[in-house]
Amino acid sequence: MSNLFDTTNAATTEPVEIIAGDYIAWKRTDLGTDYPPASYTLSYAARSEGTPARKISITAAADGNDYLVELASATTLEYTAANYHWTAYITRNSDSARITIDTGIWTVRPDRASSADDPRTFARKMLSLIETALLNRATNEQLDVLAYDLGIDASATRDPAKLLDHRTYWQRELVKENRKAAARKGAGGSKIGVRF
Repeated sequence: MSNLFDTTNAATTEPVEIIAGDYIAWKRTDLGTDYPPASYTLSYAARSEGTPARKISITAAADGNDYLVELASATTLEYTAANYHWTAYITRNSDSARITIDTGIWTVRPDRASSADDPRTFARKMLSLIETALLNRATNEQLDVLAYDLGIDASATRDPAKLLDHRTYWQRELVKENRKAAARKGAGGSKIGVRF
């Protein structure tokens, strides 16, 4: 693994995920030829999903012929956990004319060092609730939450056959999540190794 504090090792695409409280850097190496940093500025505007929408504004710095974004830990610590839809703009410095050059989504994750949030994904939480109900250990409040999250009648949370169907669904969702997480970490393929 290379030193991620060294900007020569910065990713050359925008991140998919930002952890609140973490330093992060990336470069755009594909823009400098058409939009030299001496004459143009690269900036990002992001807005969170939901209400109230939170905003993130970022301006890249020139790094030779590239554009470099560095976000300090203190900066990302202020970001609220949510999905943010971002737009990248190139602005011509001479007259402030602007064009959109890219869009995407960042998921800001909470700072695990200080957050009291439940770190489990929604699929893992749903699976846990269903299994608690199947074991007849769920409280009425948990059964009500389960019914609401599944969009079913509260009486259905006491029907083992229906719960087993929902458990199968959420197990599949969890497998998909795990595969995506493995792919982000560089583990390829759809095969999951099992040790006996």
